[in-house]
Amino acid sequence: MMKHNFSILLVMCILMVIGVALIPRLDISNGPRPKQGKTLTIVFWWQNTSAKVVEQNITSRIEAAVSTVKGVKKVSSLSLFGSGRISVEMKPNANVSMAKFEIASILRQLRRKLPENMSYPLVVGGEIEPSRADDNEEKLILTYQLYADMSEEQIRKLAEKDTKRYVEKTDGVNRVQISGTKSHYMEVTYDANEISVYGLSNNDIVEAVKNFAGREDVIGEVTANNGRVTIPLILTSKGDGKTFEQMPLRTIDGKIIYLNSLASCNIREQQPDSYYRVNGMNSVYVNVYADKDASVVNVSGKVKDALEKSANSFIAKHSTLTYDRAEIQMKEFRTLLLRSSLTLAILLLFVWLAGGRNWVYTSIITIALLANILMATMLYWLFDIRLHPVSMAGITVSLGIIIDSTIVMVDHYSYYHNWKAFIGVLAAMLTTIGSLVIVFWLPDFLRHDLKDFSVVVITNLAIAIIVASIFVPALTDRLRFFNRKNIKKRTPRIRFAIAFSRIYQRYVVWCQHRIGRWASLIVFTLLFGGSLCLFVKCLNSNTYRPKQPRTVLHIRGQMPVGGSVQELNEKMKEVEAFLAQYGKDIRRFETSIWGYGGAIDVDFTDEALRTSFPYMLENRVIGKLVSIGGADWATFGVSERGFSNSLQLKCRSNSILIAGYDYDRLYSFAEEIFRDLNRNSRVADLIIRTPKHENQEDELYMAYDKRVLALSGLSPQEIHYALRSLLEESDAGKIDVTPDRQLPVVVRPTTRASFDEWSLRNSYINTWDRNIRPSEFMDINQREAKNIIPREDQEYMLEVAFNVLSSFSYTDKLIKNTMDKYNNYFPVGFRCKSTTWGTYDDEGTQYWLIGLVAVIIFFIIAILFESLMQALAVVLLIPVSFIGLFLTYYITGVPFGTGGFAAMVLLAGLTVNAGIYIICQNNNQQDLRIISANWNNRKKHKFGSKKYVTAFNHKIIPILLTILSTVLGMIPFLIDGPDDQPFWYSLAVGTIGGLIFSIVPIFLFLPSVLGLRR
Repeated sequence: MMKHNFSILLVMCILMVIGVALIPRLDISNGPRPKQGKTLTIVFWWQNTSAKVVEQNITSRIEAAVSTVKGVKKVSSLSLFGSGRISVEMKPNANVSMAKFEIASILRQLRRKLPENMSYPLVVGGEIEPSRADDNEEKLILTYQLYADMSEEQIRKLAEKDTKRYVEKTDGVNRVQISGTKSHYMEVTYDANEISVYGLSNNDIVEAVKNFAGREDVIGEVTANNGRVTIPLILTSKGDGKTFEQMPLRTIDGKIIYLNSLASCNIREQQPDSYYRVNGMNSVYVNVYADKDASVVNVSGKVKDALEKSANSFIAKHSTLTYDRAEIQMKEFRTLLLRSSLTLAILLLFVWLAGGRNWVYTSIITIALLANILMATMLYWLFDIRLHPVSMAGITVSLGIIIDSTIVMVDHYSYYHNWKAFIGVLAAMLTTIGSLVIVFWLPDFLRHDLKDFSVVVITNLAIAIIVASIFVPALTDRLRFFNRKNIKKRTPRIRFAIAFSRIYQRYVVWCQHRIGRWASLIVFTLLFGGSLCLFVKCLNSNTYRPKQPRTVLHIRGQMPVGGSVQELNEKMKEVEAFLAQYGKDIRRFETSIWGYGGAIDVDFTDEALRTSFPYMLENRVIGKLVSIGGADWATFGVSERGFSNSLQLKCRSNSILIAGYDYDRLYSFAEEIFRDLNRNSRVADLIIRTPKHENQEDELYMAYDKRVLALSGLSPQEIHYALRSLLEESDAGKIDVTPDRQLPVVVRPTTRASFDEWSLRNSYINTWDRNIRPSEFMDINQREAKNIIPREDQEYMLEVAFNVLSSFSYTDKLIKNTMDKYNNYFPVGFRCKSTTWGTYDDEGTQYWLIGLVAVIIFFIIAILFESLMQALAVVLLIPVSFIGLFLTYYITGVPFGTGGFAAMVLLAGLTVNAGIYIICQNNNQQDLRIISANWNNRKKHKFGSKKYVTAFNHKIIPILLTILSTVLGMIPFLIDGPDDQPFWYSLAVGTIGGLIFSIVPIFLFLPSVLGLRR
């Protein structure tokens, strides 16, 4: 026996050493391993073509063709002005590479039926996503934002002088990039009427610039005689030393026309198409890139140390660290490491105290736990399991369950010195594993959070079976730990245990009678039904409720048609100057200005959030915005309604999406929903819009009078060409200003800036042979530019957006009732669904899977115990233990969410363990008396109850210890609170509440469902 134990211990030590050696080779990251992308994208271009024409001639045809490909789940498209994009989402198990090849073949066959002057449609996507930074030659590790009250060029010069001096010398740094400054370009302006006299056009000037700057054209090929080698012949032309302004354009009547004779050339500062500022200050970004194989943490630390040494430098005084890759990677790991260490410390302290401060007992538990972790490390490496924050949390949760199996085995083996507890440990671990297996059948919105968590827990529990059944008995023998003691005198503790056993035995006998059994079943059924009703009520407001964000004042601005980014920037500066007065109560405010609008996000200090300052500032900002004028303004984020002087900028939190195959009928249905919701006094800010493309600009629409054009001998193309010569802007490549500097060239007419809508309606323009006024040949109107047409699965989409002045529950109910009403009313081919932020596609599938857990557990126990009735008794503990979980969420008000469902799954596997251990012990006990056939039922009940109470007394202390150890293992997950870690907090609260209450059914419910009569 000793030799056998020695062999077991030796093998386990070898495996533990291998586990230690494999730790550095584990795949540890801050996120799960990326998978192959399931979305393919088809892109194409058709220059100067409206979105409607693109959709009818290209998008719809390609969309219909690719929908027939095997494995396609959803097809969505976006038709734009001059281009289009089709997204093909594949099913989870589809072969993306094969589908991509098939789609490419379809596009090749379809190309003949598409317009000739469109580009060839390209298929992209299906790669590993997101792309791993380790696969690149470099990786971004730090981003500093530089800001100061000076020009961006001055900031850049100081940054280049100061930052590069320290950072580029650091080992592991690949390069330093400075961005955010303005650039320059060469502007060539001409008078359209003047160049038309010489028979020149915009294209002639552009071509002349390109020829002067130098161009390369392939004009032929030759093949070598000694092989199939192709040599391209390239012609290069240069400007022969002349200045740019002296560039020749054309020779007319023997006279050379030069560029400076008809146009003016000036170097201009490139006007940005976007702005970004912090606290109203100009900013420049410094990006630090590390080598591919460099350690992110080490290089990041060296760069920070190098910058700290330059305390008197410009960057030290005017920088903010906006991105730190090392900090992002290590933040969650530090939290999890602290949480795991705290869990381990609590569990080991508990084991030491529960074992009567016996160091041998504590050593056995500690060594067994270490063996579990190191052997699991081998499986992590063998099966290439990536460890990231979610899977690390799974390791933390499994520590308590591993200790449970070890405690039960040590307690049994040290007392009886046999392996009969193995069946109980095996059943307990398999039931917990069985409950976690259902995660792989959960809906996507739940499986995303629980899959890696379950894989790690299942792996650890599988190892725990081997360790508890083989290693723990051998280690117990080796350390000579025995727990069987003779009772020499009756202490108060012993007398209490004897008295409790007598009372409990009477209760068990009473439960075996029909009246007692039915009374117990009715009581627990009523408790279950009542707690379930309370739980369902709290689900209405707590389930998957969006997290309340930090209070931030959002200010939005948008220029009317024809407004520029620069004009909006000047108005935003006025708002920034106004906000700068309240610097004491504002932490920071960020300004972002883009093509069609701008935003200022104001973040308050913690002290200001506890006062009424945010509301006061919002009111003052509204007054300031009204005084500025000249733009559409809106505010939201503080008060419920906010402010807006434009229908387009109003923030709307709720929406109903409607889809159908006919756009006109779809719009009429949207108007019906609009009118229906408008009758509700709580609904405000209603609007019908294109989903995800709410900010489409207006355009000037010209409707030609064909009769007048025919009488005048004009064509729309002539008018269009004349307008184009007045407004067209063209890029003409780049020219060399100095040997190491190039400037892009832009050619534009002088009338581009001055020719406005009034000029279009009232001025005369020059066609080939006459001057005309465009308004005499067309009607000029303003309308919303329909330059974006979205479709999903060949359906058009519209959105009815609105705000509801009521609670989250009322809003959810209103949207659901409205959707149900119109889905029943719509004809075939039309439907509606909610797109409100925070909702999810919940069909209740996950709750039915709890029943699957019960079925799995039932069959596991029935096979191991060879009894259907005992398996049924254990399974009935699951719904009864849920009473504690239901009441916990109802009383505490903690959001249920994904963490709550994970607690239900985990609880289903854990609560049956106590019943398994007691029944296993009851089955293993030998009958001490021979039962006579003449005994009546009462005597048989009494004998069976006495035997059950004996088994109960042997196992109740280990059971209470296992429950308490699991509860203690969950306590560290409560430290961060529900705001920072909602998933883990909800998981811990539900598991703790359910486990604590599970003690009640173990004492009172289990005897009533077990048949104890011999």
